[in-house]
Amino acid sequence: MDWSTYLAYKNLFPSRRKFTFFTVMSIVGVALGVAVLVVVQSVMNGFQADIRQNIVRVQGEIRIEGKDVIENLADFEKKLQNFNEIEAIAPYAYGVVMVMHGDAPAFPVAKGIDVDREGRVTDVEGMLSPCFLENLGGDCVIVGEQLAARRGIRIGDRVEIYTPLALEALQKNEIIFPRDVRVAGYFSANNYDQNMILCPLSLMQDLYELGDGVHGVTLKLRDGRFIEKYAKKMQKFLGDAYRVMDWISGNSELLFALRWEKTMMFFVLLFILLVASFSISSSLVTNVVRKVREIGLVIAIGGDRYGVAKWFCLQGLFIGFCGTALGMLSGVTVLCQRDSIIWLASGLLKWEGAQNYLSQFVRLPVKYDGEDFVLIALFSLLICVLSGIIPGLRAAKINPAEALRCEQ
Repeated sequence: MDWSTYLAYKNLFPSRRKFTFFTVMSIVGVALGVAVLVVVQSVMNGFQADIRQNIVRVQGEIRIEGKDVIENLADFEKKLQNFNEIEAIAPYAYGVVMVMHGDAPAFPVAKGIDVDREGRVTDVEGMLSPCFLENLGGDCVIVGEQLAARRGIRIGDRVEIYTPLALEALQKNEIIFPRDVRVAGYFSANNYDQNMILCPLSLMQDLYELGDGVHGVTLKLRDGRFIEKYAKKMQKFLGDAYRVMDWISGNSELLFALRWEKTMMFFVLLFILLVASFSISSSLVTNVVRKVREIGLVIAIGGDRYGVAKWFCLQGLFIGFCGTALGMLSGVTVLCQRDSIIWLASGLLKWEGAQNYLSQFVRLPVKYDGEDFVLIALFSLLICVLSGIIPGLRAAKINPAEALRCEQ
């Protein structure tokens, strides 16, 4: 251990006592900033992971739609057999309908699915409550929970469904009677079921007079890591007559907004570390003024000015290392106890209806990312080292002759 490292360590952790007040406050300041960064970044990662998971659960990994109705589904599926990456295929048809329940109309998007195959490409079974996918047959539909809550639709109710074809028929002085269907259950996919109903594919084909045609197919791949690559490959093979959409490019704006929000939160919360660094820097400058004679003596007996500057920069590094380690440990501890903390806070503050609201979330989503931890540690250590540069440069410029004559 060289002399500058030894002096830096002894200034922070003197032999006569374990910690100085300056050391404790500096480490706590850095630890708070690091803990907040760890908590916020991990929670943001959790929300992003949940949103991505819900998108795939509802939309599937890849969807292929024709510019016109895909009339011969069997021939189209034979084309897709050229791709060994495909694990499962499920056809669908969709369109806007008008649902009448009482006197209040609603205009949801109806999606007709193949009951036997849809569960292979999406997690539709896990979204249903309290029914099962087998209940979706004949003239039965499953309504999104949020739509059902807004319109007062209950399981077992009869609703009437109108399609745009009814308006076209009126222009021709014809009448198409609405389809009377029964609500078999609800499905919930967080924000993706606000205005949607599920029905059998055959029912949707009848409503839109598609015959045996479908609007598209949903695919599940054997390897979900290269979805964009396979989607481009399929688009090139199928040509312009079809549109291949993977869930990543189809939701690129949302995913970009989530990444941008996380990045902005990171840089905004870095100001906590910057405030802590100013506190460290000012304390080290005060320490330089108090130790003018000691610094002058070190230079007079042969200590180089680089070593003097390093003396104070290392103090910032030691504080950064201890504060970063303590902050990460504190942040992970808070995240592990997050549910208990939320319920305790709601009880102490007596938030009316807070516990009923919070019960909608099973857990506050959290996802730990090693890159975030490394980035937080690097920024924390860098800021703390930089906070020691100004005091170090000031100490290095001290004239040893004048310092030794100082009466302090």
